[in-house]
Amino acid sequence: MSDFFVDYSILSMIMSLLNQIKEKIKTVNSIERLIYAIITVFIVQNLAGTFSFFQNKYVGNFIVDYFSLAVSSNFLIKSYTLITYSFLHGGFIHLIFNLIMLYYIGNLFLDYFDKKKLLIYFFLGSIFGGLFFILSYNYFKVFENENAYLVGASASITAIMVGLAAYIPNYEMNFRFIGFVKLWILTVVWVFLSFILIPNGNAGGQIAHLGGAFIGFVLTKYIFNENKSKFTFNKVKQTNLKTVYKTTNFYSNYQKEKIKQRKIDRLLDKISKSGYEVLSDDEKSFLDSVSKN
Repeated sequence: MSDFFVDYSILSMIMSLLNQIKEKIKTVNSIERLIYAIITVFIVQNLAGTFSFFQNKYVGNFIVDYFSLAVSSNFLIKSYTLITYSFLHGGFIHLIFNLIMLYYIGNLFLDYFDKKKLLIYFFLGSIFGGLFFILSYNYFKVFENENAYLVGASASITAIMVGLAAYIPNYEMNFRFIGFVKLWILTVVWVFLSFILIPNGNAGGQIAHLGGAFIGFVLTKYIFNENKSKFTFNKVKQTNLKTVYKTTNFYSNYQKEKIKQRKIDRLLDKISKSGYEVLSDDEKSFLDSVSKN
């Protein structure tokens, strides 16, 4: 009977822990979920590597073989690796560096964009980083006959970083012993280093950064830029869209006020973090008009 109660107590503790983990997962944001996913994959990846090592002294493992982006693989069959490689990492230092960047840049990104756009930047950064890697190793003679493979989330992180810098270039980040540095300067330095370090080892990873930078800039400047009218097909469609909006009364007054207040709160938060000067002219005009009402 006592064994039964001991077993039941242990089971209760496990269930309680699982419930706590489940509740915690519900409250985390998109960046934290990506970080948890990457950490989980890293643990599984290295467990598989340990088992492989004891079986046949092969330090690699089937997870890296099947889910990394390899130049030598049949790309059409393994096209899914354009996504999966970004969740794998080559070592603990590689993992920690990427997670620190993802945490700070990603959470700053969420101050200005929603979680849907975050995932778009992350996964398109992975895809374009992988495409730049594949194309470079197939068309530049310097990489001829090289059997390289790509792992790591840095291309995705670069897409988020460049996309954010294109949106708020004058945002300042404070570094100990350095002081405040504008985001656009940090981003230009990062991309420039990725380019000039291509010959110095890890060429594939540096090239993938450039792919992520490319799509991050394009997304912010040409896809999600509300001021770019050239992405509306013609004036007739623009007029129809406005008419539908007015006649259906899609937003109630309460919803409009809620959206307005949310925008005000976001701008005030920006001011408290980085000062009034980081606001764009449109944002300053918006706050001026609100203060006059």
